[in-house]
Amino acid sequence: MSIAVVSYALNGRPGVSAATRDRVLRIADEHGWRPNAAARSLRTSSRTVGLALVRGDSAATHPSYFVDLLSGIQDALAASGLALALQLVDDHESAAALYKSWWAERRFDAVLVTDVQTEDPRIKTLRALRIPAVALCHPRAARGLACVWVDEEEAYRRVGDYLVNLGHTRVGTVTGPANLDMSVRRSAALREAVEDRGASMILAPSLASHEAGAGATRRLLIDAEPPSAIVFDTDLWAVTALDVARRLRKDVPWDLSIVSANDSAACRLTTPSVTTLPHPAVALGAAAATAVLDLLDGAQDIQRMLPVGPLTVRGTTAPFGR
Repeated sequence: MSIAVVSYALNGRPGVSAATRDRVLRIADEHGWRPNAAARSLRTSSRTVGLALVRGDSAATHPSYFVDLLSGIQDALAASGLALALQLVDDHESAAALYKSWWAERRFDAVLVTDVQTEDPRIKTLRALRIPAVALCHPRAARGLACVWVDEEEAYRRVGDYLVNLGHTRVGTVTGPANLDMSVRRSAALREAVEDRGASMILAPSLASHEAGAGATRRLLIDAEPPSAIVFDTDLWAVTALDVARRLRKDVPWDLSIVSANDSAACRLTTPSVTTLPHPAVALGAAAATAVLDLLDGAQDIQRMLPVGPLTVRGTTAPFGR
């Protein structure tokens, strides 16, 4: 076929038969071909980093964390002339397919991956196609991709030590889904810390929604042996737990101590105010964006870890049984 016929068929223009159009589209699909967006527009477009955000992930359902993360990413990229493009998708498989399509069409220079699972289809796709990408997760879950992560293990071990020192012998934790790498690392570190000190831990995995967190908290508190302290992955769950505790006639902090893994205005303004870890979401976003820039400049083996600051003790934690 001539170049003109193929072009007409691919761009949906008249001048070719339906049979010819179907043949061209079928062959293009078999070879994974997509039109180059920049060439198609015949203009120079700005450099862009793509982020496919999955519905139900923590980045999509916990606004304080996501706004801080996004702020760090955007500020660092904008300073270097790159734009950030977001698209919301239904699941991780759809995100993997979208990354594949974006790369085939050269719509973006690189992509970011958040809320990485232990076996993540996005990571598999990005590695297989050698797509420039930075994953916000531990190197174990990134599987060779450039990555930036927070030292969750060290922070959660500190929380475990703190609660046991207060006299808590049964510690609960409400985490994200059981296949979320961040939640796996957090709960393992907390369990290690409390069990090494002779206490026990009870785990309550949850979906990322507000309602799911409240349900997981209630299940812990109506257990035959309820925990006297609960550590929550998000600020919204921790604040919601105050209401759940009141409904069950639990006095915070004397009957129940509460700790949140990230801080927010809600944690500071509620009564009592919530004890928190200062999750470095803004710094994580900035580090992820810097890793993207370094990756585009040819850097190899990018692995960067961010520490978590000291625990901010407020009104939701107290000695137990005293």
